[in-house]
Amino acid sequence: MSSERRKLSKSELREDEFVEWIMEAVEYVKERARLFVGGAVAVVAVIVAINYFMESKEADRLKAAALLGDVLMVEQGGEPTEAIRRAEELVSAYAGTPAAAQGTVLLANLYYAQGRYVEARGYYQTYLANYEPVDVLAYAAQSGLGACLEAEGQLVAAAQHYETYAAQQAGTIREAMARMEAARIYGLAGQSDKQQALLEQVSRTFAQYPIAAQARAALAMF
Repeated sequence: MSSERRKLSKSELREDEFVEWIMEAVEYVKERARLFVGGAVAVVAVIVAINYFMESKEADRLKAAALLGDVLMVEQGGEPTEAIRRAEELVSAYAGTPAAAQGTVLLANLYYAQGRYVEARGYYQTYLANYEPVDVLAYAAQSGLGACLEAEGQLVAAAQHYETYAAQQAGTIREAMARMEAARIYGLAGQSDKQQALLEQVSRTFAQYPIAAQARAALAMF
């Protein structure tokens, strides 16, 4: 019986299986060494590409900021046509950058100032649809949309637009500002009851803000 092979215990069997697995893994790596090296090269290439992408994005941000400065200087210099041309370049070539976000609203304002309400509306909507809203810019874009409607004579639609925006900004000063605009436009539309109701709402809800005093002053005119 001594010549018979001793049965391996469960722990010894597990050790043998583990050693066998290690040996197979070593052979697998040896046989596919080129693939593993190629994979490492691919990983390095991806890292280089990511670094290049990040550096390119930073370069784009700087170029976009410089171009935004050019737009502002040209606009302040009284050259609206050239300002529009450069702003168009900014928003198309550097879309997605913070400067392009500001440039989009600025471009809409430039078109609005020229009475080109269709183009202005399009860029206000572009900002709201494609950029993470910044409070000041978002309010400017929403106000721009309301102003386009008002300029086109759609007074009730403009007032309703401001009311919708106010509801979205509940509890903020932007709500109060939007409701004041809606009240003003309802007044222009001859709907003094709605105008008065909005003014009273602002004076109550935002009593701690200076805008409440403006609402009370407007109410005193009734």
